[in-house]
Amino acid sequence: MAFFSACYTLTGYTAESENIDQKTITWVKNDAPPFYIAKGNCQNGFGDQIQTIIERNLPEYHHRTFLVPLSRLEHTWAEYSPLCFATMIYETPINDQYILSSPNAMYMPHGIITTNKFAESLPINADGTVSLEDLISEHKVALGHIAGRTYSTKIDKLLTKYNDNVVLNTRSGSTETEGVLTMLSEGRFDILIEYEFVLNHYVDEGDYPNQLRFIPIKETRGDYILGAIGCTNSPEGKLAINSINTALDDVLHSRSYRRAVADWLVPVGDEVNYWTAFDKALKESLGKSN
Repeated sequence: MAFFSACYTLTGYTAESENIDQKTITWVKNDAPPFYIAKGNCQNGFGDQIQTIIERNLPEYHHRTFLVPLSRLEHTWAEYSPLCFATMIYETPINDQYILSSPNAMYMPHGIITTNKFAESLPINADGTVSLEDLISEHKVALGHIAGRTYSTKIDKLLTKYNDNVVLNTRSGSTETEGVLTMLSEGRFDILIEYEFVLNHYVDEGDYPNQLRFIPIKETRGDYILGAIGCTNSPEGKLAINSINTALDDVLHSRSYRRAVADWLVPVGDEVNYWTAFDKALKESLGKSN
């Protein structure tokens, strides 16, 4: 595994300062803007910022960070204990290698990102959505996919149900997100399933400004997706998750946290509704008032 570039600091990680008796959390990030931004002008993604806030609230731990492609995460959990990743989806784990914290983020649902040309062939509903089920049940569709990536439960079930009609074009290694967007713009496949803020980030950076568009998915319109921190399913990982959950009680309502996610996750002009829904989702998932 490679260390991060100079834009990233391995918090407290020097031979002189490390206390060998101090508990350590090894964090992993992947090069997937705007979750994590590993190159460029040292701008931090919201995953970078969330992790930093959590680290500040866990001074009893020594923290270090490695850059790992998402496709290798499945094979990395056992290498360090605990290993943690700050931007997982809050749903039943897909294997027994990791456990999840309480929710730490809320995402608007995935949609379809496609080229303007392919979008012209799609049956767009009156509300601007497209039915993913209709699309993949009636046609062979080439789907760009990042190795190791899962979506929401609804979308994962649809992709499994109609897997004979979904031709996966899987991208792994570094620059995964940028890679699939470039391949899509070149017509290498038909669609991506992705968050709108991911495309917005690249458009804001001057990439793909008029080539690609986002279309909401009918089946998930109005839903939200909760995020969580994943840590190794081990005694050390369980202790880390307990510490993280304790910290999250204060972190999620702090100004620093809300500033960290506001630019990325909160729809412009819909801030009040977003934070109201976020607080409601936390209350429902945690079973307590916030």
